[in-house]
Amino acid sequence: MESIFTSGNKIVDQSSQLNISGNIIPQAWYKSIVRENGKPHLTAIVILADIVYWYKPTEIRDEGSGQLVALKKKFKADLLQRSYQQIADEFGISKKEATNAIIFLEKLGVIQRVFRNLVVNGITVTNVLFIELKVDRLKELTYFSPLSLKRDTYKEKEEESSEKESDTLQKEQGIPFKRGRVSQKKEIPTPLKEESSSNAKEIPIYREGETNTENTTENTNGKYPILSYQEIKNIMKKRIGYDAILNDRPYEKHMLDEILNIIVEVMSSKSSTIRVNREEKPTPIVKSIYWKLDMGSVLYVLDSLKNSGKKAHNIRAVMITALYNASMTISSYYSNLYAYHQASEAIPQT
Repeated sequence: MESIFTSGNKIVDQSSQLNISGNIIPQAWYKSIVRENGKPHLTAIVILADIVYWYKPTEIRDEGSGQLVALKKKFKADLLQRSYQQIADEFGISKKEATNAIIFLEKLGVIQRVFRNLVVNGITVTNVLFIELKVDRLKELTYFSPLSLKRDTYKEKEEESSEKESDTLQKEQGIPFKRGRVSQKKEIPTPLKEESSSNAKEIPIYREGETNTENTTENTNGKYPILSYQEIKNIMKKRIGYDAILNDRPYEKHMLDEILNIIVEVMSSKSSTIRVNREEKPTPIVKSIYWKLDMGSVLYVLDSLKNSGKKAHNIRAVMITALYNASMTISSYYSNLYAYHQASEAIPQT
């Protein structure tokens, strides 16, 4: 049915017949939700728009009068339930990008993550993510004044400057330091690649206050070059999303560090075989499987170890086997987890 009104432009008139609904992005967010370099954090903006959509109520109106009679929320629980993988799949990004964006929004103060353990049909699922929207902070980001934005930016730069000064002091004193947050810059794992004997060079390893200043010139014919323990550790920390997991589960730091150390020990092993599930397996094969480990694999192993009802006599051997099998069994684990959410109607359907 054509409208009796016209704008004088055919394209505009055709567009008026569309009833597009869904996520809305206020123009102000491109200035208030920005990265450290001042550029808009597009991933965080898109995810926040989706969160706001789910928290906007559905209006129920009287059919006769058209008057608003009630408001209804779009989700079942008291808070919106989401998972990093679900967000990643919805917007076509990696799970790590989704995690970093959610953490960024939480640090911005516009959302808060709430982790809960749910039991349905006798099945316990730990650390289910729920997202609470902070409406007051959302108003500040949406209806900000240039003066308040400059004040917030100045405060952030002041904090960054203080952090840099602290880091510089620690470096000058030779004190290793750790950050308690995930960098908002995209982290690209450094690939392990072969180098010629003339270019092979180890990063110094700091152990108990001593510095290893020797460079290696030994060549290797294997798939993995000679890398320092610390270099391998840094690479694997990025691959498994160590900082993001620690941010989510600070109370599991001890177990997470043990898992990381085992991964690094395997990846730096020079023995011909590694014992996995009471069987000696060729080291190159074990390394190739460990190289595939990611954040999801480590979270799966953490949950499996925590939910295990049996006491392990050799926890190190159990961890080595669990990490080795993670890439092959994680798919069925998440399939069961998704089925659980579907059964409990905890996942909002779009």
